[in-house]
Amino acid sequence: MKIILVLLFAASLGVVQEAHAVQSCQCVVFRMDDIQDYWLDDVQVGVINEFEHQNASLTVGIIGNYFGQDGKIVGSVSDALKQDAPKFVVANHGWNHEHFNTFSRDEQSALIHNTNQKISDTLGIMPNIFIAPYNAINNDTVISLFENNMVYLSTNETQDIPPYKLSGAAFFRFPATAEIGDLNKGNTAWASLNHDQTYAQVLRSMVKYGFAVVVLHPQDYANKHPGFVYDDTINQTQIHELDLLIDKIRNDGYAMVTMDGISQNAIYDTKYPKWLDKNFDLYFKGNMTDSDMTNSVEYLKSKKIISTNLGSGKYPWHQNIVTTYFWVGEPADADNQYNDNLSSAWDDDWMNHYGGVDDPTNRNQYLPSQFVPKENPFYFALPYNDFYDDGTRKADSYGAVYWASQKSWNDSESMVKNKWIEITKGNKTAYAQWEDSGPFVYDDTAYVFGSSLPQNTINHNAGLDVSPAVKDYINLQHGKNVVNWRFVDSGDVPDGPWKDVITTSQVFHSPH
Repeated sequence: MKIILVLLFAASLGVVQEAHAVQSCQCVVFRMDDIQDYWLDDVQVGVINEFEHQNASLTVGIIGNYFGQDGKIVGSVSDALKQDAPKFVVANHGWNHEHFNTFSRDEQSALIHNTNQKISDTLGIMPNIFIAPYNAINNDTVISLFENNMVYLSTNETQDIPPYKLSGAAFFRFPATAEIGDLNKGNTAWASLNHDQTYAQVLRSMVKYGFAVVVLHPQDYANKHPGFVYDDTINQTQIHELDLLIDKIRNDGYAMVTMDGISQNAIYDTKYPKWLDKNFDLYFKGNMTDSDMTNSVEYLKSKKIISTNLGSGKYPWHQNIVTTYFWVGEPADADNQYNDNLSSAWDDDWMNHYGGVDDPTNRNQYLPSQFVPKENPFYFALPYNDFYDDGTRKADSYGAVYWASQKSWNDSESMVKNKWIEITKGNKTAYAQWEDSGPFVYDDTAYVFGSSLPQNTINHNAGLDVSPAVKDYINLQHGKNVVNWRFVDSGDVPDGPWKDVITTSQVFHSPH
């Protein structure tokens, strides 16, 4: 309590002129270490399945020499890699889970190479993330990682001290900054933390570094006995704590990404007063409670003393969103729940204004083969409309839409129609304009302008509908397709076929 009072007193004095400004992804990585054959198989598989069930991304560290023979473990990891969502990546976690700093540079390089090759031979992918066993590294470790084309290193804050660059580098260091469990003070038992304890660490890391990496181990979720003895059965209490932690992270607006997703989402600027570092130091040394840490950060955020701003006209990514396609003039049938696309949310005569039916089966490159569209063939639908059915604007749109305060809007002007998004699928990126509302839901503010998952439950919980041109450009296939998307300002849209025709028309309602 004394710490909180001191902190709040400092804030009340306005001691915030000197502030740290850090680049931030506003994202959390879950890092699961010690993936290996024939050890707590059911627990490892159960935890991986829980992340999939929660639609939460996971990075797993594989011990090379202990992986590849256990069909249960290999099958679970292989199946997770095949899922479109959530994103799942594997990392190199050493050959024999050794202290790397006890080996020569050549030996370290060989150990890294051996594990990479084992993962490649077993799973068909080559990892570029290295999770250091025991967090034991030295300069030779870093050189060895370069020699093996590794891009990401993860240890802990003690062994790899800050600062940590989040973007614009060829090599990134993202250490563990929060944990699910660890050895107790007497090194006599493995102690698991509850979700509030872990979340306090996440908050500190998020403010101080702009990201958080939460490390977990299979034994965190096994039923335990004295003397480091574990049953290969899931501890349901700890799984529930994991679910609560994921919910808390998601509800507070933070994205969950894999290790390689931090640099892809470093689009924010976070500012906090320099004196807060003293409180962070107290907490890190165990002289400040978890609840005090959480309360202090939440208080400072509520008072705008800690600020997180969208930087450089950028907007947050929506990751692993199931995506379907539709087209202008699409007839009503079972695939679209018998809703035709002759009109749009904002244009009662959309097909005629576009120029005809945007037939997805008869194409001339990215255009329909029968005519040249009058409006942009790169279009999309998101589940939000800033107008009610009677044509009046939704009052909450001024608080929901990111750019609502940038200008005055007349009563017949949509805030969102014609807005651009960036869409990525694998190594393909397209840009498109917002021309309709859907799929199937029309007021999903928490998803479109927040960090929640889509409300829609049809077509595998689809959260984005794209045009035939977008579909073809990013190579959407039959079945369940997953993309990442974010809003972009028009001035940030690069040249491409999406700028050959730019839609500028506004709301059109036919007279009744």
